[in-house]
Amino acid sequence: MNTPLIMIVGAADTGRAPLTAALLRRMLLQRTIDVRVESAGVLGHDDDPASPDALAVAEHLSLDLSAHRARSLSADLVDAASLLLAVDRGTARVARLRFPQAEARIHTLGELAGRDRDIPDPFKMQIGPWLIYAQEIERLLQQALPRIIAFLPEGATTPPDSEPPAPSPVVAEERRAAAERTAQLLDLMTRIPGIVEWSAAREQIETTIALAQAHPAGVSDLVVAYGALLRAALALTPPVPGTVHLAALRDAIARLEQPITSEDVSSLSARLGAWSTLA
Repeated sequence: MNTPLIMIVGAADTGRAPLTAALLRRMLLQRTIDVRVESAGVLGHDDDPASPDALAVAEHLSLDLSAHRARSLSADLVDAASLLLAVDRGTARVARLRFPQAEARIHTLGELAGRDRDIPDPFKMQIGPWLIYAQEIERLLQQALPRIIAFLPEGATTPPDSEPPAPSPVVAEERRAAAERTAQLLDLMTRIPGIVEWSAAREQIETTIALAQAHPAGVSDLVVAYGALLRAALALTPPVPGTVHLAALRDAIARLEQPITSEDVSSLSARLGAWSTLA
């Protein structure tokens, strides 16, 4: 039996579509489901690479889009796909008009997730919105996964009884210890202002972030994205930080002792909006 195909349909196939495909591909691989996940677009940007922002956010999520090249959705791709998953309703509408014979197999991510939601196109936005939307795409994929799998032919999925139990993610001891030491240093600085030069503390924070990013606790650990947000927080921290900034950094660094979740990334990203005004 040929490996079934799920086609992610985007506009230009340079941003949301390849990113969604990579996220879904990893999700299905973790569940040992034998399926190809590819992407195509409806606007004709053939051979264009993934956008610089999509490449950056993919790297933060431990994904690689460097080899991606956009292509147009064709009749052959439509006929081969078990499911055509559009990034938004507008794209789905175009696909249904062009390929009415496949209407029953064309759905939006929001539809299959049971949500009245389209992820906006973050084209030319800063990395923060890209990260937030990427996390939302991943959550919608998780919610839609049972319906996505239902489109696959029999035999494509591994029976639940034969799936190996997912190992619990374990944080490397050197990462955990570095995060603990740095959190303790920041705690000391909040209690005894001036005891440590900020330049020295900042250097230790940056070293801890780099160490943590080099030791992810599995593919579900979003430490690379979280580390990028921590560096953004450092850039927004005043040259002489007060106790509120130090406490906020302490709490954020302490999370590195555990695998980073999408909720951690979303929480820190939201807090960055008011970081420079903490008092």
